Amino acid sequence: MVSLLASTQVFSQGIIFRQDDWQNVLMQAKAQKKLIFVDIYTTWCGPCKEMDKKTFTESSVGDKFNARFINYKVDAEKGFGINLAKRYNVTSYPTCLFVDATENLMYKQEGLLRAPDLLKEADMVLNNQANAKPRWALEKLYNEGRRDSEFLSEFIAVNSLYTIDNTNLVEEYVKSLTPIQYSSDKTLRIIVNNGFKIDGKAFELLLKFREKAESLFEGGVEKVNRAFSQSINEVFDVALKTKNQAMFDKALAANLKALPNTADRVNDKNKLAFYLAMKDVNKFSEAAEQYLDQYVMFVQVESIRKQDLWEYEKIMQNYKLGIRDSVGAGAALYQNLKKNAKYTMARLTANELNEVVKAFYDQVDDKAKLKKAVEWAKRSLELVETPDSYHSYAQLMLKLGDKQMALDIEQKAYDVALREKLDTQKFTAALEKMR
Repeated sequence: MVSLLASTQVFSQGIIFRQDDWQNVLMQAKAQKKLIFVDIYTTWCGPCKEMDKKTFTESSVGDKFNARFINYKVDAEKGFGINLAKRYNVTSYPTCLFVDATENLMYKQEGLLRAPDLLKEADMVLNNQANAKPRWALEKLYNEGRRDSEFLSEFIAVNSLYTIDNTNLVEEYVKSLTPIQYSSDKTLRIIVNNGFKIDGKAFELLLKFREKAESLFEGGVEKVNRAFSQSINEVFDVALKTKNQAMFDKALAANLKALPNTADRVNDKNKLAFYLAMKDVNKFSEAAEQYLDQYVMFVQVESIRKQDLWEYEKIMQNYKLGIRDSVGAGAALYQNLKKNAKYTMARLTANELNEVVKAFYDQVDDKAKLKKAVEWAKRSLELVETPDSYHSYAQLMLKLGDKQMALDIEQKAYDVALREKLDTQKFTAALEKMR
């Protein structure tokens, strides 16, 4: 009688997580024919702590999970947790996994789960296991017209395991909800974790309930911003490939609405690529001047160097403290970082300038605009000297009619390539053609 009472008291305290080796957990799951529930957390994650205090301690949660699953908790930043997080591509916290005894991922959910939602997720996983519904069976039901919200959320969950685009399903899901469900944790998690159409209801719901959505994840502001950015960038990419002006304008507007702090710069940069693809030289050159003068040339070289040095010292500090390996398996990465990490922002900025210079000498004929591009070519080389940047500068001067300067600059391109033991064929050919 005493032992029975003790057992009941333990269960009423919530989920009992195994403090055991992962291989033993797998063996227990196999012996007991149960799935494994894994809570992947970090010590600094606010929503993780909230689940520990309020979700996992619920008696109803403990009763179900202790009876039906082998429960395992692991820190994503320590020991085996690092490997487990990588294996299942865990990128935000908290993340809950349901895994079978052979380590197949059955279901994955990112973000804060309160007790009622966690129980529903568990029921869905158990029902899927019992009914053995493969994805094709769910797809068949969908094609036959099944559209209730519970079914759609299940179909979305299964699709996510196969990295299948869920944006249309997410839109159908939110349209199947009642207004009271629009701001639920489950709805917001589904939208953030699966992507959405930028001209649909899911987009508008995430905008409206953004603050609540952010509270469901550690680093929630960045997580939600990333969800908006990914969905908008997908539309930018399609618009660029299809040269669709209406779609491009839609992405510009959505970016301004969802990410006002960064939208102007991102939009101006995307205009460069879009107008170049459209072969609209006038709009391209205008966009280039707007973007480079306002966001790139505006930043002083010294500021870029200071930023690079700060980032470099921060990276090296991890090696000095022994947090990262500089002599064993990580030696090659360490040597690469020592050689190149001091110039990360400088290289990115120089490459950005050089790409526009290339497009100018290839597409633009207006002398005044070409002279403007000379400033960009010089800044690119001031940041980082590369053979390709010298070559672009030389081609620009050749187009402006200064053949001797073009020859002198192209010779520098050849010399730098030779010094750095790079292929010199392109620069030799350019020199011969100029002579």
